[in-house]
Amino acid sequence: MNVMKFVTAVTILVILAVSIVRPQPVPVNELLKEGKAIAQQANSSYNQELMLKARTVFEKAQAADTTNPLPLYYITYTGYKLLEMNLQNKDAFEKYYEGIEKNGLRLSEMKGMESEGKTLLASIYMMKIAGSPMSAVSLSSTIFTLLGEAEKANAQNPRIYLVRGSMKFNMPKMFGGSYTDAADNFRKSVTLFEKEETADSLQPSWGYLESLAWLGRSYEKLENYEAAKFIYQKALSIEPEFGWVKYNLLPALENKISAKTK
Repeated sequence: MNVMKFVTAVTILVILAVSIVRPQPVPVNELLKEGKAIAQQANSSYNQELMLKARTVFEKAQAADTTNPLPLYYITYTGYKLLEMNLQNKDAFEKYYEGIEKNGLRLSEMKGMESEGKTLLASIYMMKIAGSPMSAVSLSSTIFTLLGEAEKANAQNPRIYLVRGSMKFNMPKMFGGSYTDAADNFRKSVTLFEKEETADSLQPSWGYLESLAWLGRSYEKLENYEAAKFIYQKALSIEPEFGWVKYNLLPALENKISAKTK
């Protein structure tokens, strides 16, 4: 009997030891925080490998909680950014696009995600146009409809005006494009970002730097170079390593200003 008790006690201790050292699942919120931090770094440095890493983290979060819409949102967001990073790589773009569009459609119909989901889906369609300009015929009206619905759901969502401004910036004038209208939308987006107070850090917050960069580009097109320079410098004061502005937009503008003063 004593031997049996001893064996039983040892078995219990082994089970307890195994349960103690077994890795515990990482909470969904921690995965979302980790993924957001990686995605922000990937966006600033325009690093596709980091964006893929962020997506993997969000996929783990989704596997941990299939009822939470945020993992799907961020999987879709990283997909949108991957489309942007592969505009010149048609094979990679097409490989990503179908699944990302499906995620966007699903997200846009989710309760509580109406504004963010529709805005992100509009962004995905905008990337489709950038990669295949002929698709503008069928997708432009869809994009503006989605943005109208997103605005109706939450007019304080700054990403709506970022996407609408980008459409106005890139559309030919004969189809409704306007640098003035684009600048108005980007200014509204920037204003809303600067007023935004998000109590929940897990909620969508991307787009501020892009709004500043696009506002600067609009000012350039309107030949307001000093305003453009101020906006680019403001973007870099927020994120000194924002590559699009640091290595592209601001140096090009400074060369333009320098050439004009000679």
